[in-house]
Amino acid sequence: MLEKQHTLTIGQAADQLGVSPSWLRFGERLGSLPPARRTQGGWRYYTPEDIGRLRRLGVGERKRRIEANGG
Repeated sequence: MLEKQHTLTIGQAADQLGVSPSWLRFGERLGSLPPARRTQGGWRYYTPEDIGRLRRLGVGERKRRIEANGG
């Protein structure tokens, strides 16, 4: 069951990670990211633990490096 107080939508998760929602969907589709949890209706959602795991995998890091180098 979805616990709303401890979950993020894909848009909120993407904002926290510094990527777009479509980037998260694409990474999942390619198999380079673990599948997101889903509601019964099929909507993706993320827990704080999921965000931590994605950060450990380097999600958003490349974009931050490019921006830091003026790109």
